[in-house]
Amino acid sequence: MINTDPSEYPAAGYCLFPDLFNAEQVAAMQHGLDLAILASFKGLPNYYGEPHTTEALWLKTCINPKLLDAVELLLGPNLILVYSSMFIKVARDEKIVHWHQDNSYWESVHGTDVLTVWLAIDDVEDDNAPMKVIPGSHLGYKQLEMLDSGKNGFLKKRVDVSPEQEASSVSLTMKAGSLSIHDSHLIHGGDQNTSDRRRAGYTIRFCSTDTAWVDLEKHPIPVYLVRGERGPKGEGYI
Repeated sequence: MINTDPSEYPAAGYCLFPDLFNAEQVAAMQHGLDLAILASFKGLPNYYGEPHTTEALWLKTCINPKLLDAVELLLGPNLILVYSSMFIKVARDEKIVHWHQDNSYWESVHGTDVLTVWLAIDDVEDDNAPMKVIPGSHLGYKQLEMLDSGKNGFLKKRVDVSPEQEASSVSLTMKAGSLSIHDSHLIHGGDQNTSDRRRAGYTIRFCSTDTAWVDLEKHPIPVYLVRGERGPKGEGYI
C-alpha cells in the first residue's frame, strides 16, 4: 500500500500527496512541457534540467503554496529550493532507472534534511514506468557505493539492493497533478515504459536550512530561499 500519511514519512522515507494541482494547472504544465520539447529538444527528450531558473511557469510550480505546505509538513518551515529536473520517458522507452539514491549526485548539498518532490505531469500507471521506492531504505542516511548502470540505464550509476529489499518496493502510481516526496537517501528507481503513452515527472529538490546547506562555490545554479529563514550559511541564497 502506498503511504499517504505524512506522520509515517520519517520511517517510510516517502509520502504521496494526491491531486495537489487542479486540471487547469496540470494542462498548463503539460502545454509548457510540450512547448519546451518543440523548442529545445527537437523530438524525443529524456531530460530537461533546471527549468525553474529560466521559465516562470516552472518556478511558479516549485513555489506553489500547496506544494510548499506539503514540503513543510516533512522538513519544517525553513526551506530552500536547490534543483529541479524533468525526467521524461517516452512511449516504449527501453531505458531503466536503476536503483539509486539522489543524495549521491549532489556534491554541493550538505546535511540530511533534504528531499525530492516528484510531481506527475502525466498520469502514472503500472505500464508507463512509475517510480518505485524501497520504504525505510534511507534509515541511517548511509550513502551506498555507486556502480555502473550499463547501456540501458537512464542514469549512469546505480546501487546494489538485496532481493528482500527489491521485494518490498512500492510502485507510486498516481494521477497527473499528484506528487510524491522522498528522502534524498531513499533507494528508488523505475522500469521501462512499456505503454504507448509518455510519462513525465518533474523533480524538485528542497532542503531545510535548519540542518542542511549548499556550498554555492560548487553549486551550478542559484539557490532560492522559498520559505522561512535562510540559516547560518545562507547569506548567498536568493
